[in-house]
Amino acid sequence: MKDKKGCKERLIEKLEGEHTKKAERKIADYFLKNFEKTLHSTLLELAEEIGVSDASIVRFCKSIGYVGFQEYKINAALESVPAPRLYNSGLTAQDSPSEICSKIFSIENSALQQTSVEMNVEVVEQAAADMLSARRIMIAGTGGSSIVAKDLQHKLLKIGVFSMVNEDKDLQLMTASLLGKGDVLLAISASGSNRHMARVVEIAHGNGARVITLTTKAKNLLEEQADLSLYTVSEKTIFESESFSVRLAQLAVLDCLVAIMAFRNYDRSLEAMSATRLSTSSDKE
Repeated sequence: MKDKKGCKERLIEKLEGEHTKKAERKIADYFLKNFEKTLHSTLLELAEEIGVSDASIVRFCKSIGYVGFQEYKINAALESVPAPRLYNSGLTAQDSPSEICSKIFSIENSALQQTSVEMNVEVVEQAAADMLSARRIMIAGTGGSSIVAKDLQHKLLKIGVFSMVNEDKDLQLMTASLLGKGDVLLAISASGSNRHMARVVEIAHGNGARVITLTTKAKNLLEEQADLSLYTVSEKTIFESESFSVRLAQLAVLDCLVAIMAFRNYDRSLEAMSATRLSTSSDKE
């Protein structure tokens, strides 16, 4: 039968346990004293704050009965956060439809403004140059980020730039294993803590490919391995990948990237746009 103990109860038991190791006691103590903060932090941010390795935190979470840090985080959130805030931190169950719409537009406008302020245009320019000169371009993402990856592939094709996008995880790993010098991987992850995407990045980078990442601005697994890091800023949520505004901010950053690429190679882009529009014109009124 599954253990019904709550997160705080498990943390207290670990903290007070006779055989608890020093590092585990340190983690348990921090998690208890900063229970809500742990829900809004990445694994690497917590490891740095506590002064332990990220692997130590994962092992700790397993020692108290969870598969890893993410399962701990989910259960801790369910235990301590009001249900409406799990859906979106800015909404309440009492909000009217009008208030919901108004808040969502405000949240998304704020994300775009904050991302614009934080965006390093020189890094975006370098990413554009790398992709224009690349032998092959692979774009990778999972979940909601895979939708952003497909959108980018569509926009690049319109300006005559071919890229590869696979939604299947095995195909992503296989494709990454065949990248090399002269190729570019653009890895998209809202949290930057997706271990599968980190593995894709590790394989591609290990083979000599240029790695560009797009993540929320925070210390994370992907940006640690990147040659170039692009960032978004959105409302702080417990689960970054479920943020309403992060997807919009991702699209805006990538729209900037595509536009810079298009104007750097204007004649070719114009020809490609004309050709691609003509190819689909018979299906439109």
